[in-house]
Amino acid sequence: MSCAGLICRQILPDEDEWLTGRSARLCDGFRRPDIAMKKIVLPLTLVLTGILQGCTTGPQWFGHRDKTSCHEPGSDAWWAEKAMLPPGVRQQYKKGKIWPPQPRSNQEPQQFSHTYYAEHYWPLPYVCQDRDAVRSMMETQVALGWQEETTLYNRHFHEETQQLTRAGELHLEYILHVVPVDRRAVYIQSTYDTALDAMRTDAVNSVMSGIGGNVGSVSVCVRECQQVGRPAAEVQQINERYTTTTPSPRIGSASGGGGGGGGAGGGASGGN
Repeated sequence: MSCAGLICRQILPDEDEWLTGRSARLCDGFRRPDIAMKKIVLPLTLVLTGILQGCTTGPQWFGHRDKTSCHEPGSDAWWAEKAMLPPGVRQQYKKGKIWPPQPRSNQEPQQFSHTYYAEHYWPLPYVCQDRDAVRSMMETQVALGWQEETTLYNRHFHEETQQLTRAGELHLEYILHVVPVDRRAVYIQSTYDTALDAMRTDAVNSVMSGIGGNVGSVSVCVRECQQVGRPAAEVQQINERYTTTTPSPRIGSASGGGGGGGGAGGGASGGN
């Protein structure tokens, strides 16, 4: 054996002995699983504790203070307060830019359990709020439309006596008999004079009592508004003038039309 081989034999353990020792240690580990379990139980326990810390309700296992809340972390009041935080990413300032550029909340992020809840049930409950907002806007438009439809304007009253004209009486009958019950109300355009408004209200109540029927539950009130549309007499006058001033139709004969066209063509060629 050479000198190098002798030195290696003295420094390094025998190959068979090294393999035998390593196999023994492995077999010992398989025979005693408690040794392997001790190595993974503590890290696994810490990981599970950290995860459950954001999902459990009640006092925290490891006490800490939440500077953004006045409640004890982990209490019901604390969870109720954290549940009000909006979902989504937070806007942050990094390297001279706002990330993301769209407006975002700059409050503290949600708890893990709340983030999971928001992502699992998205787009609820926000889609319900959007639907309610659209329905509320449409209901407002419909209510204002019916208010315009059930208003007695200045054209429905005589200027001197403030009594209803025939057109006003017909419109009042339409309100009391045709308009749906849930939209049935009588509005009177205000004259900005308390005495005149009272006269108009008395006139409407008098006509309503003469019409009969179940009109006692119909409310009558004065509203400040502008007149919409034109009086019926004005519209009728416009239509009558349009009809009386319509010219009589003038249709030329076929021969006359042809001669005229030929003369026009000759004049054009003569000019050339």
